[in-house]
Amino acid sequence: MHNSYTSSRVRRRRDLSHSSSNSILIWQSTVWRSRIIILLLLMGFLAVFIRAFYLQHLDVDTWKKRAITRYTETQPIPAARGKILDRNGEILAVSTLEFKVGIVPNRFSPNSKQINDFAKLIGKSPEDIIKKHQNSKKYFYISSGVNPNIKNQIKNLGVSGIEFEQIYQRNYPYKDAFSTLLGLTSETDKGQDGVEFAFDDQLRGVQGLRFIHVERGNIAFDEKILKEPAPGNDVHLSIDASMQSMVYKNALIAKHKHNAKSVSVVVVDSRSGDILAMVNAPAFDPGKRKNLSLDDIRNRSVTDSFEPGSTFKPFAIAAALDKGLVEPLTIIDTSPGYIKLNGEILRDFKPFGILSVSDVLAKSSNVGTVRVALKLNPSHMYDYYQTLGFGKSPNLPLGGLAKGRLSPWQSWDKVTRATISYGHGVSVSLAQLAQAYTVFARSGDLIPISLLKSNFKRRGIQVFSNESIMSVRFMLERASSSFGTGVKAQVDGFRIAGKTGTAQKAENGGYSKNRYIASFVGIAPLDNPRFVIAVMVDEPKGVRTGGQVAAPIFSKIASDALTRLQMSPNQPKQVLPKTAFLKSSSR
Repeated sequence: MHNSYTSSRVRRRRDLSHSSSNSILIWQSTVWRSRIIILLLLMGFLAVFIRAFYLQHLDVDTWKKRAITRYTETQPIPAARGKILDRNGEILAVSTLEFKVGIVPNRFSPNSKQINDFAKLIGKSPEDIIKKHQNSKKYFYISSGVNPNIKNQIKNLGVSGIEFEQIYQRNYPYKDAFSTLLGLTSETDKGQDGVEFAFDDQLRGVQGLRFIHVERGNIAFDEKILKEPAPGNDVHLSIDASMQSMVYKNALIAKHKHNAKSVSVVVVDSRSGDILAMVNAPAFDPGKRKNLSLDDIRNRSVTDSFEPGSTFKPFAIAAALDKGLVEPLTIIDTSPGYIKLNGEILRDFKPFGILSVSDVLAKSSNVGTVRVALKLNPSHMYDYYQTLGFGKSPNLPLGGLAKGRLSPWQSWDKVTRATISYGHGVSVSLAQLAQAYTVFARSGDLIPISLLKSNFKRRGIQVFSNESIMSVRFMLERASSSFGTGVKAQVDGFRIAGKTGTAQKAENGGYSKNRYIASFVGIAPLDNPRFVIAVMVDEPKGVRTGGQVAAPIFSKIASDALTRLQMSPNQPKQVLPKTAFLKSSSR
């Protein structure tokens, strides 16, 4: 029993010893675990501290950039486009300051009176504004543009969440009258056609820059101007606004009267070469830009070429006079009303019989012109035409300039030489034709036409002798009298000179039988030439000759232009005898 008791005590001591040992081990394990956790916490805290220190003191610029990228924006500030002005400083195109109106949805909370007043100011219904506001979570525009006065009235409503973005709208005070000349600008204010496109670099200003805050896609109020915008430069044209308006009105009337496809007119100051008017009808309203086509906006006076017909005849006559091959009273036999060349028959519209050179031009005889032109060396004839500017684009700062067609003289046979002399087989633009006629308004020198106002005198290129020009000028006066085809071009109280043209339009390798170009180019007044006026009517219906269609347009425009200048009429006009024509001297 004693042994049993002893054995039990030993076992109990062994169990207690083992239990104590386990407790010590558990305690030691817990202490190390706590220490490890505390160490890990200390290390985590240290890492956070080091990271925070790094971000706040060592990597500030990087995080500033990220914040700026996320919560701020830089936006361009539009610059005012330069004005386009006429020769007298009249505004033809101007950019006016306006403001787009936007709404920040989570800030916009007007009362009923405010919403009604706001809607009235921007021309919307309150219901439309409320509906758009309810359906929008991001910033949106509610009006495309209001003037500064309306902007201030909106601000005075005291409604939060309304913001304004500065824009410029391009306005054209003379609307249709200048549209095909000036062109227009895009929604981004870039020139797209005409003068706006040609001088875009000069007219376009330099944009400014602003710094703004962005909050969840909504633009905040505060902003900082980083760079002020710089406005564009003005462009001064040679055009006279009042004359352009008058010419456009007459061109439009003529288009409707003759149910024509188009009417184009170019008016040039023959003393300086300044273009005073360049008009096309139809034109377009620059305020209504939807669905515009190239046909609507193109400047036909410079982009379209056509066969000039009889308006080309004075150049061949002048060249022959200048070379001493004929004189004004040289007799030309046009019988029997046609001429055969290389199997081709070239006709007059009626037989004229025996004519002097001066009468050939006045009566507009194709046969007589051909007989005179065939006396010229082809290379000489070509040189005259090239010097007059045919076959090459006029030096005008406009896009799409037509250079026309003038084939090299080496390819000319007799028929080509003949048809070119009376304006077939060659094509020109109306601007080219107006420029070429300055030689008849001056002393035989060609002055380059210009669209820009200049204080410098331009120098002309001598093409014909003054004696030859004086002879042709008198011939052109007879051509515009009751003796010639252009009697309807006459202007009450003034002597004028000019030439009619009627040409069938080229079609499918030949000529149309019912589509014509009617034209007239003239000088006014003849005693002291001031204007060269070129008129082209495309596809008039009914009457279709230059004398019936284009000459009256010239008469009305010349009459109005001379009246505006308050030029004194001539003394009662006397009929010029044939002996009044000066003889030309060979050069």
